[in-house]
Amino acid sequence: MAEILVIALLLIGALVILIASIGLLRMPDVYLRMSSATIAATFGVASMLLAVAIHFGSLGQALHVLGVIVFLILSVPVGSHMLGIAAYVAELPMWKGTVTDQLKDKINLETGCVKPQREVQSEKEEDIAEEDEL
Repeated sequence: MAEILVIALLLIGALVILIASIGLLRMPDVYLRMSSATIAATFGVASMLLAVAIHFGSLGQALHVLGVIVFLILSVPVGSHMLGIAAYVAELPMWKGTVTDQLKDKINLETGCVKPQREVQSEKEEDIAEEDEL
């Protein structure tokens, strides 16, 4: 029974990584490609690591695998987010079908830092005042 579960988890992990690698090739811009790679790194590898823990069956191995999975779940999305911000600051082009740019008012492209909330709010108020004048 354990062998069937190990095989199923390995196949699920391999399938998730395969789909994500196809996504890397098919996605139109770096931001969408990053989401695809993040999903693969988190869920595909976690599934394969669970298969390893079940296969070896010892408590020590299972705890190590659990620690690695928790580390992946915590660190991969954060790293992907930081790469996305770096790509945005480097002004890599977005896909033509992108509807909104939610970071436009929140990131200072000269410094690469997030603008303080009060600065963003005051800029919005100035924009609204200018629109009212027109």
